[in-house]
This record gives sequence, C-alpha cells and structure tokens, in this order.
Amino acid sequence: MTSPSVRQLAFETIQRVRKENAYSNIAINQTLSEHALSNADKGLLTELVYGTLKRQYTLDFYLKPFVKTKLKGWMRTLLWMSIYQYVYLDKVPEHAIINEAVTIAKAKGGPHNGNVINGILRTMMRSELPDVNAIQNDKQRIATAYSLPKWIVEHWITHYGIAKTEVIADNLMHPVAQTVRVNTTRVTPADMSKALANEGYRVEQDLYLAECLHVSGHPVVESQAFKEGFISIQDLSSMFVAHILEPKIDETILDACSAPGGKACHIAERLDGTGKVDATDIHDHKINLINDNKHKLQLDNVNAYQHDATQQYQAIYDKILVDAPCSGLGVLRHKPEIKYTQTQQSIEGLVELQLEILENVKDNVKPGGTLVYSTCTIEQMENENVIYTFLKQNDAFEFEPFKHPVTGETVKTMQLLPQDVNSDGFFITRIKRKESVE
Repeated sequence: MTSPSVRQLAFETIQRVRKENAYSNIAINQTLSEHALSNADKGLLTELVYGTLKRQYTLDFYLKPFVKTKLKGWMRTLLWMSIYQYVYLDKVPEHAIINEAVTIAKAKGGPHNGNVINGILRTMMRSELPDVNAIQNDKQRIATAYSLPKWIVEHWITHYGIAKTEVIADNLMHPVAQTVRVNTTRVTPADMSKALANEGYRVEQDLYLAECLHVSGHPVVESQAFKEGFISIQDLSSMFVAHILEPKIDETILDACSAPGGKACHIAERLDGTGKVDATDIHDHKINLINDNKHKLQLDNVNAYQHDATQQYQAIYDKILVDAPCSGLGVLRHKPEIKYTQTQQSIEGLVELQLEILENVKDNVKPGGTLVYSTCTIEQMENENVIYTFLKQNDAFEFEPFKHPVTGETVKTMQLLPQDVNSDGFFITRIKRKESVE
C-alpha cells in the first residue's frame, strides 16, 4: 500500500477542520505527528491547509464562474486547495496541481468525479480569473479579498475605518515568526539564544520583552529546549498580560480561565518560585494540560484545579487574571476557521459570559488588589464595552493605568492590532479594587 501524498494529507486535514470543527493548528500537528514527512513536505502541507482555510471565500469567488452543476462539499474543498496552489504558489506546476487533484478525486469518488475536477481546473487555467478589485462596494470587496464574513468587516469599519480595517485583514493573511517565552527561573534569555542557535535555529531578541525570542528555521517543538521545559511557545502579545498584571514576590494570584496554562506559568515564572498561582478552568480534562506545562517547566507554585469561573471562589487574592473566553478574532493567523463559525449572536453571548465572570470574581480581589481583563480578539464589544460596563456597575473598582509596553504611554486599556507588533490581536486592561468605597 502506497503512502498518501502530501496533498492528500493536506486535503484530509482541511476536511477534518471543516467537518469535525477541529482547530487547524491541532489538526496540522496531528497529521504531521502521524506521518513521516520531509521538512519540505511539512512546509507544503502547513501552507496548503492554512492557505486554503484562510482564503476560503476568495477561492470560492475565483471558482464560481467555472461551476455549472452542484458540487459535493468535498469536491469544492479539493478545488479550493487546487486553486490556492494555482493562484498563490508560484513554484507548483499546473499539471502537478491537476494530476494530484484528479488522483484524490478518483480515490474518493470514482472516475466521474475525477473527470469533473479535471474539467473545471483545466477550463479555469485557460481562462481569465475574475478580479476581486473590480468589486465596487468596499465592504464586499474587503470581505471577498480577505475572506471575511461581511458582518465582521462592517464591525471593524465602524470601529477602525476602512483603511485600517483593510490593513488588519491583510496582516491576518500572513504568517508571523514563531515566538517563545524563556523560562527565566531556569535559564537566561542570552544563554537560551545561544542554545537554540546551537540547535540550528535563527534567533532574534524581541524589542519589548527580554524573555521573548523570535525563532525560525524549523519547528521549535522539535528542539531540546522546548522538550526539556526551558522555553514555552507563546505569542508576543499574549506575553504582555503577565507584565501588565505585575506579579510581586510572594503574592497569591488567580488565573480564572487558565487552560492550557501559558499565562499562569508565565506569572509563576515572574514570581520566581515564590507565592502561588491558582489556575482554574471549567473543563476538567484541560487541567491535565496545565499540569503538564507546570511539570515540564518545573514550577512548583502553580496549583491547577477544575472550577467554573462563573461560580463562587472561596479564597481572596492579591491579583486576578480573567483571560476571558472570547471570539478569538485576533488569532486568525493561527486558527483561520474561527471567522467562519463566529456570528454576531455568538459574540453577544460571549459578552454576557465575560461580564458574568467579572461579576463573579470581583469579591475575590482583596481591597487595593488588581484585576486584569484580557482577550485575544479585536472586537470592541468584547473589550472596551465589557470593561466600561463592568466599571459602571461596580463603584468599588476603577482603572489602574499602566505603561503601554510598546508606545511607552500611560493608558487605561490596550488594544493591539495584528500589525502593531506583527503579533496576534489582543486586548488588555487593568482595574483595581478600591481600599474602601465611600
């Protein structure tokens, strides 16, 4: 039995994301772990999966004029993947695109379906593709060009304007260098840079955070440094959360929505082995992820347990982090499928949940203590609107301004857009419980 081709594996991975609601990054890693592929094939598979998912609407726009009959769902997916190679990958010959697509179609649906795929692709490659830029309505053009649901485009234009919305959308299409967080309880950033370089990686020190390194060359999960807990994979914008929380030696801190525990472990590292971080999550099976992280990083000051953040906590904390469940529209580079599943109604439900969590944990912050609220979205409804609503309803809390880690300004809230530091979109704000309320 012959091994499946890299395009066959990519097609199956895309199908798993679309049909089973798998996260693309997890589905890709699963495929890579199950098949022995060369570095070049690993790169191609990742490119095909992410590229096809990111540009789904655009690819369908190109396909539409060439489809005369109803297509099965898997055939449309296969055509999208083929069109992605044709339009966006310069080094893939047209005959290779067609031959692979036909082979996959015949294996899945028989000779007739192979002939249909062959006919559509050959006609398309002999024809002129429709021009996205010819769409005169700006909202529709941006939605089509960057494969975004129109309601998202409308929301962003309302908050950011057309020009900035297009920059956001464009940035979300492009990959970023992988960033890692150095476990400073065990090694210095300088020594870690040298160790990674000795393993064959290209390493750059981040401009804003000493423990953040930009790493490229090959997947960092394959490094000894990662396997032995000297580094963690974390996006730069996510690392700002622990800095704005400002953990102090011996403090007791709650991370209320913690799994998989990246921020909790970062906080624990900044406590330098002192104090305690309670890391809770509503899903019991995800507590294992937090425990796996803390054990690998050798952090004894993290206590992970299952708890619903909308239900009462017993302890009083110096500081609390609510990294709230959110739409995830700031992390579309890593999980592009999110944009097709979120709706305006689902975001309204998330806003209710975010406020419910804040209302629940507020009494667990000690007088004079700090609460940081963060999300990985750029939706204003889930960010500024939530925190201002909470403060309006709770006189015992007020903003605790902080220094913006990028601009150096003193701010009450920070909305990072994908283009700001070539990172995920992220929102962070810090409030404090007053010592007393008059």
